[in-house]
Amino acid sequence: MNLSRKLGLSAVTFAVMATVLASAPAAAQKDPPKMYIRNKEPDLGTFYEGEDIEYKFKVRNNGVAELHILGVRPG
Repeated sequence: MNLSRKLGLSAVTFAVMATVLASAPAAAQKDPPKMYIRNKEPDLGTFYEGEDIEYKFKVRNNGVAELHILGVRPG
């Protein structure tokens, strides 16, 4: 159960990162957006397979250009 939870959260984190798009002028491309997620593998406790769980990831832009998150999907 613990391994599947970590794999699932890693997949969610990857999905978030894979769907980030920076649309900025050419001048701002020198300093692109840099997505930062502090707690990428939170401890969600124990839960049963098939049970819905919810966790809010706090995302911050440590870059200069505007950060656009176009979509998020579970892994």
